[in-house]
Amino acid sequence: MKEGIGVEERLFRKSDKPSEDLSCNWHYKKSPSYNDFASTDAAGKWCIFVSPAEVDEQWSKIRDAIENDQLMCAKVSTGLRSMSRDGHVICVYTRDWSDIQDIKRARDVLRSLGFVKELGYKRDIDTRSGKYGPGEWHLRA
Repeated sequence: MKEGIGVEERLFRKSDKPSEDLSCNWHYKKSPSYNDFASTDAAGKWCIFVSPAEVDEQWSKIRDAIENDQLMCAKVSTGLRSMSRDGHVICVYTRDWSDIQDIKRARDVLRSLGFVKELGYKRDIDTRSGKYGPGEWHLRA
């Protein structure tokens, strides 16, 4: 145990690395080109499930793509949110789940970043209504 660090600082540790952050549930990143994005019933996201050992590196790839305007917006679960789960989730958003071309474009960017395994795309309206388990995915690709 480190000297000089209080219990509260250890329990609620803030970090730029999602795997180590115990101060909040999510880290968010938005492209400057899409500052007006907000989750609505029309929005949706690609969900990438990663292990605690991989999350920081994989999040870094997503963050870089957002900074380069390849992707619009994303969030990643932190160590705090993932404590009682098997791993982390990275959600990469699109503005409108009915815009199949944009959904495919975002998926192509993810593939170019090395996310080649099949991913699920979920509509935010389904998340808000509590749709989980069988049938939760609007699209798999």
